[in-house]
Amino acid sequence: MRIDRFQSFALDTYRQAPEIAGAEPWSDGTSRPAGIELKVAGRTVRHALTRVRVPGEDTGQPEAAPVEGPPAEPIEPRPAPAGAQDRQTAVYLAAVLAGAGHPEIARVYPYEEKSQNAGFGVEFHSGAKIHMLLA
Repeated sequence: MRIDRFQSFALDTYRQAPEIAGAEPWSDGTSRPAGIELKVAGRTVRHALTRVRVPGEDTGQPEAAPVEGPPAEPIEPRPAPAGAQDRQTAVYLAAVLAGAGHPEIARVYPYEEKSQNAGFGVEFHSGAKIHMLLA
């Protein structure tokens, strides 16, 4: 799944979560050309989208047919969002995406506590990955 399609999926999924008051596309110029801005727990939270392509993929060509498989395991317990650039909010957002049960997504995971930045990642059955740092 490429960034534009993932961004649309994530926006739709976030908008269905009762704890999220708003979700819109976001970018920060050339440093973060794709991302999402959310209204969570009364605060604005943003995350950038960075994609790791499938080896050998020609991004100048149309996206190949989706590779599907079992959906990602849910992340439990799903924490309440803190609405900040913190690990709790990252785990919450990862849980929202994992709970969507999308057949192209193999795994959704929050970054480990020892990670320098709060964020989470998505791995696809195609081998592509998307990383999301809270900004």
